[in-house]
Amino acid sequence: MNKATALKVGLILALAAGLAGCREEEQGRPLSHQPGVYTGKKDEKLDAAQVEALRERSRLQNSKQ
Repeated sequence: MNKATALKVGLILALAAGLAGCREEEQGRPLSHQPGVYTGKKDEKLDAAQVEALRERSRLQNSKQ
């Protein structure tokens, strides 16, 4: 393999590696971090039944056996 062919193969491999890093699920993600600031999605509110279920679990975990 001569130098020109090796250079072409190297460039093609570098281009393929660069494009592989551009996956769709990685687009739009935050690239900077602000300490102490949550920038994720907001939590959904729990309904009354979910709150009561959590309270019951807490009571069961705190009871001595």
